[in-house]
Amino acid sequence: MIGLLRAYRCKRWLRKRGFKLAVNLTEFPQDAVLSLEEGASVGHVLPGFRHLRIGALTYVRSRSELMNVSSIGRFCSMGNGVVIGQERAGHPLDWVSSHPFQYTGTALSYRPQEDAALIGHDVWIGRDAIVMEGVRVGIGAVIAARSVVARDVPPYAIVAGVPAKIVRFRHAQAVVDRLLESAWWDLPVDVLRQLPLDRPEQSLREIAALPERRGANWKRVEVCRGGCRELPPG
Repeated sequence: MIGLLRAYRCKRWLRKRGFKLAVNLTEFPQDAVLSLEEGASVGHVLPGFRHLRIGALTYVRSRSELMNVSSIGRFCSMGNGVVIGQERAGHPLDWVSSHPFQYTGTALSYRPQEDAALIGHDVWIGRDAIVMEGVRVGIGAVIAARSVVARDVPPYAIVAGVPAKIVRFRHAQAVVDRLLESAWWDLPVDVLRQLPLDRPEQSLREIAALPERRGANWKRVEVCRGGCRELPPG
């Protein structure tokens, strides 16, 4: 009862500060820690991560699974049913059996070690797509619905299929290089909204001409089973 009350109070506390977290704290793994930047929105997801940071204005829709993933950047769009950090070697393949009975309540142990998935800024992941653990998805990439991503995705690449392959890039390489150099995702939203965002090259020229490149001072919070707390702005 105390846990449910704490979860309810945490949701209200987050909402007042511009965050949305639909999943209850009671569903978090015991040692899980979630860091959110201002405007982040997380639906009813399965939280399987240990330490995860989600950037400003990123949204993750319900039925998604956040497993072995350590970072999701700013301005990301995640459809329903997305799985990030899907395990590759959850069962032993070179033992007598692949079944967990071999290391459940016995002297044997099996702990596969895989790196966490990393999702860059401005990434769009379509409905029911799967990103395997250890995969790095570059800034500006797009992953088509129901794709299975087993390899790193370059910045601004559009990938699709099982396994996912590059279909094309969102922009010419010269524009990609300038977008990456601009680090536009660090700018305040009120500055970004004054740019002609439907014209990337003009936007880049205006970003380069800004008299002062002040970074956004995003509010940040940390969430775990014990509750919520504010972090220094970042």
